[in-house]
Amino acid sequence: MGCLAEMKKDERGDAIVEATILFPVMIMIFAALVLLAVYLPARGALQRATQYAATAIATEISDTWLFFDEDTMSYYWENNKKNLDNVYVALFSGTGDIQTKGEAIVAEMEGRSISSKAGELLVHCHVADSIVYKEVVVTAGREFSIAPLDFSLLWFPQTIPITVTSTALVANGDEFVRNMDMAADFANYISEKFELTNIAEAISTFGNTTKSLLGW
Repeated sequence: MGCLAEMKKDERGDAIVEATILFPVMIMIFAALVLLAVYLPARGALQRATQYAATAIATEISDTWLFFDEDTMSYYWENNKKNLDNVYVALFSGTGDIQTKGEAIVAEMEGRSISSKAGELLVHCHVADSIVYKEVVVTAGREFSIAPLDFSLLWFPQTIPITVTSTALVANGDEFVRNMDMAADFANYISEKFELTNIAEAISTFGNTTKSLLGW
């Protein structure tokens, strides 16, 4: 009994056992912090670049007479009306080569950051047309590397993909009014064709009758 009691009180080696258990956990936490320290700035830089590109393209498509020069990365006014696209011509001819402009702006803005850059930068720009408004959508993605760190033994990947998307609305007053008129005309056509007005009145009458029966 005396020897057993002495063995229970003997705490030699406990620190080694605890370190053996905690050391892998601490290494994984450290690895996760390192990944976040690399990932978050890279994603933030790419998000800023895509938002800048979307805003610049949307401003240029809008009726503000403002244009963006991707070579100098600055806005300028177009004072000569002859150089402006007619709103109806632009409606049928598209919005120009926004893909090239978007790629140039995103690459330049991301290049100004100090975040990690690896792999090929892929940029996709398009204009989403809805019934009421237009929206410029810029999506960019790349893979960044955590080299020279190597956490492959802990099942951490050496490269992590980043994909971000930014949008900006096109401010075109004439086109907005025209689209609203088209939407209103279409709604009236559907209402008359399917007699939705009568259905709405029937539903309203049924609701009022139900309320009176329930004493509401």
